[in-house]
Amino acid sequence: MAQAVEKSAQPYRRHIVGLPLQRSLFREAAGAATTIGLPGLSSELDFPARLDENGDLFLDRLQVATLTKALPSWLTLETLELMHATHADACDALVDATENAARVVASLNGTSARKLSEDLANRMALVLAYGVLSKFVPDILLRALANAGDVEPPPFPERSAGAELMQNTFALYQACRALDYTPQRLQRQWPRVSPEVFRLVGEFCDRQTGFGPLAWDSPGYEDPNYVIRLLHSAFDEVNAEQVRRRLSFAKRPVVVRSTSDVPARIAAFWRVLGFWLDFLERETWYVRRAFYVGMIPLLRQLAAEYRREIPTVQPVDLLFLEIGELIAGTIDPAVIHSRRRRYMENSEYLSLHGIEPSHFATMLGSS
Repeated sequence: MAQAVEKSAQPYRRHIVGLPLQRSLFREAAGAATTIGLPGLSSELDFPARLDENGDLFLDRLQVATLTKALPSWLTLETLELMHATHADACDALVDATENAARVVASLNGTSARKLSEDLANRMALVLAYGVLSKFVPDILLRALANAGDVEPPPFPERSAGAELMQNTFALYQACRALDYTPQRLQRQWPRVSPEVFRLVGEFCDRQTGFGPLAWDSPGYEDPNYVIRLLHSAFDEVNAEQVRRRLSFAKRPVVVRSTSDVPARIAAFWRVLGFWLDFLERETWYVRRAFYVGMIPLLRQLAAEYRREIPTVQPVDLLFLEIGELIAGTIDPAVIHSRRRRYMENSEYLSLHGIEPSHFATMLGSS
């Protein structure tokens, strides 16, 4: 991280997102970050990250240094508890808003759909802000914990999200093999497979939606073809018993550190740092799932409304709006066409993220 900060004139990460809708949410993250309550982060100008028109992420080394200097002296018992509560609340609120949007979208009129889209976008932007802060805040907390006298290993989560995902993926592989569908056969015959296998893969994708790349337009676990390719690359021609043993080891419970005999401030550090370490594995999941489960149904609903005035509007067109334009209903076909053309001409981005033009139909049901 220190090396990346020193070279902040260069992108921290290149081409991380390409869709205008997603890029605009990253810009909203700067304002959302000011509500978190951290010292040195009272205005949008204090936010240490920016995203350019190419989707490149830049980190400002001076702003990171300012936050790094301000944070340790702020970490009292009370502020640690506040940091933990606000972070957990932001994540829980996004999950709740996501599921609520999916549940009620069919009953919404245009005004209600725009309002719900705005609320969901605001909650996504806040979690994105935490995602940027996760590039350096856990390290600050770990150093502060050591300076407070704690010499124990970091408080990693009891269950790793990544390990759990791999266990569930292996379970899908085993279930398909039990029905005589190897990864090779799945790749060759999908979607013309037995109803039971089709159901297994579909239900797996529904449960695991959210895991995948940060870029929404890059295929992830919501896409059966992506999952089948993953099964092929991970498990084809492997020793299933060896994989089972390794994953069984990953299932062994982590010994939870007792807080009964440690100072309250140390225990608070453990809780806060433990949540950040778990968040590092789930930060993309929170926002990607919000997009696929919550935002896409809203985009379909809004597109149906906007077609009353512009009959050619399709749900995919709304991906090329900024979030403010989406909420305001500012639909300019010429602007959409220009942005979409520029996006499709960015062959480096499309190749990097494995995006085919037909993927939009998979995402939104219309191209």
